[in-house]
Amino acid sequence: MNPQQLDNNVHKQPGFISFLKIWWYSHYFGTKIILIISAIFGFIDIFTHFAFNIFSNSPDQTMPFQIQRLIFAPFIHYYNLDLILAIICINNKFKDFEIKLGTVAFIITITSLGFITQSLCLLLQFIFSYIYNPFYQVPAYSLWNYGIFFIIQECLVLPNGQSQFLIFPLQLKNKYYPLIFVALFTLIQQSLTFISSSLIAILYNILLDIFSLQLATIEKLEKTIIFKWFIERIDFRRVSNYQDQLEPSVDSRELPYVETPPAKLTAEGSAPFPPSLVLSELQQQLSNEIHERVVDQEEQKQKELQNEEQDL
Repeated sequence: MNPQQLDNNVHKQPGFISFLKIWWYSHYFGTKIILIISAIFGFIDIFTHFAFNIFSNSPDQTMPFQIQRLIFAPFIHYYNLDLILAIICINNKFKDFEIKLGTVAFIITITSLGFITQSLCLLLQFIFSYIYNPFYQVPAYSLWNYGIFFIIQECLVLPNGQSQFLIFPLQLKNKYYPLIFVALFTLIQQSLTFISSSLIAILYNILLDIFSLQLATIEKLEKTIIFKWFIERIDFRRVSNYQDQLEPSVDSRELPYVETPPAKLTAEGSAPFPPSLVLSELQQQLSNEIHERVVDQEEQKQKELQNEEQDL
């Protein structure tokens, strides 16, 4: 299906279905993988907690050999309502992070962050279980681990600014937002996973150069057997499609803070956007993104053809 047919089909669908299609197609490949994995686990746990029991992380369950819990714990939830709320609140942050890194670097970074966070959580709960015994059995889990990671990155960019509390009409100072978030969710879940997420988020910001992959490395990884079957997808963000736009001298932490229109309207007490306006804007955004991805792919193919001709 070409982009024009995709765009036309989306516009012909009824309102809610059209909205869901626009929402789905507006995400990139790596973010879709996260959403699919979380949704599969959520579907399995509708009637039982089979996935939760297999993948939640605690010293009692994980030690010594169940390493799969360190990888998949961030993608499971005990309650599906919690999963839905997490997806609503965090999905755009995943998308923005993938746009910034590219799909391959995004998948590697998210997987690594999740594994390191859960490993640190496991260690902390094992140590503190000698002080408070329930820590040995309390499970750690949920996409909210990534939520606190993104929140801390945003707050460190502008520590004196304000941010909206998730999707709720409440503005919090960036100095206190992470502390409030961590304290609230730690009390709810009773584990140390959000404390470990906070520590890893701060280390990531400090050691950004160490966590970052070189462009040449990313290009090589894109051609490996794991990713080569997907790089031609329109939603796969290849590093070669945007590396010319990168400015190495500009640190993202130096960029000015721009308040989003919904947050600004909420802060000023105005009414939210009408649903029809939101839908039309999303449709236009989808059309623009599809067009940009197609143009990027065509430019990439032309560059590859030129390189092949030069080699000959």
